[in-house]
Amino acid sequence: MIPNITKGDKPIGLMKYLVGPGRSNEHTDPHLVGGSPLIMAWHDDAQLNEEAAVSIAREIDLNRRAFGVDADTKHIWHCSLSIPYQDREVTDQEWSDIAQRFMDEMDFTEAGAKAGCQWVAVHHGRSTKGNDHIHIMASTIRSDGTKWADGNDFSRAQKVARGIEKDFNLIQLGNHSERWLQQGEVRRDSTREPTRFALERIVRACAVAAESEAQFVRQMRRANMLVHPRFAAGTDSVVTGYSVAERPPKGMRPLWFGGGKLAQDLTLPSLRTRWPDTPEAAQEASVEWMAAKRHRRIVHPDAPGAALDEETARRLAGELKEVRRRLVKIAPDDHQSWAHAAREASGVFAAWSHATEDGQGPLGRTARVLARSAHRSGVKITTPLQAPLRTSGTTAFLLAATRAPSPMAQALIMQQMLRMTRAFQDMHQANKELRETQLIVDAFQQHLSVVAEPLPDVKPTRTRTASHAGPVRERGALRETQGPTAVPTPYVDRTPRTDHGMEL
Repeated sequence: MIPNITKGDKPIGLMKYLVGPGRSNEHTDPHLVGGSPLIMAWHDDAQLNEEAAVSIAREIDLNRRAFGVDADTKHIWHCSLSIPYQDREVTDQEWSDIAQRFMDEMDFTEAGAKAGCQWVAVHHGRSTKGNDHIHIMASTIRSDGTKWADGNDFSRAQKVARGIEKDFNLIQLGNHSERWLQQGEVRRDSTREPTRFALERIVRACAVAAESEAQFVRQMRRANMLVHPRFAAGTDSVVTGYSVAERPPKGMRPLWFGGGKLAQDLTLPSLRTRWPDTPEAAQEASVEWMAAKRHRRIVHPDAPGAALDEETARRLAGELKEVRRRLVKIAPDDHQSWAHAAREASGVFAAWSHATEDGQGPLGRTARVLARSAHRSGVKITTPLQAPLRTSGTTAFLLAATRAPSPMAQALIMQQMLRMTRAFQDMHQANKELRETQLIVDAFQQHLSVVAEPLPDVKPTRTRTASHAGPVRERGALRETQGPTAVPTPYVDRTPRTDHGMEL
């Protein structure tokens, strides 16, 4: 939830705008969801018009006029509270509770030890970017003539918003750095997945599949992306960042995104924590970056991809099992290790999605859910990736597979990925990150179950004996998903996508 604060001295003009059509006719059904008791007694939640706006503005301005405060002072405080369009739906009653709590904690009401200020909260639908929000308009003159203290109000509002996010089960922006779509990105092609989402998934898969920075560049170029390095000031050899773009249709210009615009954990400094830091590796990477910049052929091609058969899948599933065993031993507050692990797991799903889905199918959506854990704000990945957490082998095979994996190969990998995803759920739950926990639960119910249900059962490779601790898993253990069983569907998802919003 983002509080945006402005101050002014024209209550009637502001109120007319709030109940009017908006700059792009985005204001629909303007009505009050909260306010001072006297104002709510008169206007309640009925749809507002210009006459009601003038009446409300005069009531809010009553204290200033009664105590003779100079009209030219910035005595009107305006704050919009906005939640991203990918968040859950918020009802009018919840907005009312949110507004009341916000104003109580900002010390505008009589909930504190001081006299209250007049205020209202207006809700009129989503913005042009799709973000649901309310506008709060308040007088800074209290009913006893004293002035509300506006010092440090922005940071105070941010602190209050963080508490509201947690208690109302909203996306916690204080723990999350996901980039919101801009209006132009949504409108560029409304019939398909936004370019940024597709690029993030492909870059994530290429990064996790790569064993070196040079291979990362080659992976992106083989995925048919345009790649452009960013050099340090005054040099043409020291690469400090990169941008990527899809190949545009003829006559259109490419839409470029830097790694940091895709996700915080996809910046080049963050990705370099995955790869060896040697002079030889740096030289090889520099050569590939320059070839990409000049649109020349790949300098050192990698071996072509192969089919992911059952034998290979069993070996890769064993590697994932070792990653999971290491994962469950990591302390919940070891944010660096969990961020690394989240990027690795997300990369597996992203590569799988790239190989088998058109647009963002259930695997792609799961990749985005896990990616949130890797780029929460305040958690910049700076430490080297520990070898036991690597999923490069599995990711590389999925990314480079020459055809869709066999159902049994998929089942073997999915079995381990389900258990690994459960570990992330347990971590968020231990950290009391309720929204993140719920998103992973939803991923189990809505996305992973769709892929897992049609897959064959995975038979154990050996019989457990009494010396083995823990319960024996029966057939069907693969389908340890939360929620209802999904209707079986073909695995390869080639259905055109029409939704363009963020599904988180």
